[in-house]
Amino acid sequence: MPTVIINGKRVNVPSSTTPEGLISASGSRVNPGTRAVIKTTTGGNTKMKSGQNYQIREGDKYKFVPDRVKASDATYFGYKEPWRQQLITEQVFEVAQKFFKKSRVELDDDCNWVVFERFLLPEEWQRANPGKSFVPMMLIFPDQYPELPTNGFYLPASLQLPPNAEHFYSRGYGGAFGQTEEEMEFMRQGQWKWFCTHIKPGAWSPARLREISDWRHGDNLWDIITLCVDVLTHPLDD
Repeated sequence: MPTVIINGKRVNVPSSTTPEGLISASGSRVNPGTRAVIKTTTGGNTKMKSGQNYQIREGDKYKFVPDRVKASDATYFGYKEPWRQQLITEQVFEVAQKFFKKSRVELDDDCNWVVFERFLLPEEWQRANPGKSFVPMMLIFPDQYPELPTNGFYLPASLQLPPNAEHFYSRGYGGAFGQTEEEMEFMRQGQWKWFCTHIKPGAWSPARLREISDWRHGDNLWDIITLCVDVLTHPLDD
């Protein structure tokens, strides 16, 4: 049986299995119906289709993330309790250290937004935007984070869409930041456009916190970054 990496842990799995089989082999107690299984590689991520058998190779890497759909509710740029700000700061720091190495990261003082200066575009996007392998990416945290996840993400408005992409807007929809005049002006001044990706209701499952560090045991910013890569690589899966 090949040994693979699932959510950062080494697991022995059958040489041929379904995404649901990977979830089962990992020992995770999550409901498979609320999770997408992503195979991660340096060239981009691949979302595995539910119920389909895949050949599994030694050293393959997989991640389970909340499944996405078009819908969400949240408020933005309001009051965030100190514990929420601490949690966001810890998650941003850890992701920046391990995913955005040698990259400038700017976190708003009130933890309303974060900008990662060197987000690696998938290959299709690089071909559509010659010379732009890395671009800034912004996430906006709802006031209710982590109970509610971020809703979509923001990329430079100057980017050209590759042939297989859509859902890239000058404003937000479906509960995302960017729906009011004030929010749209924030996007215009920063020269951002919103890329649509919502997480299914019930699919987002953050950890129950007895202390702030418990956030690692549930859905968090790592899952959101994985979804951002996935929706750019497979934009028509919605």
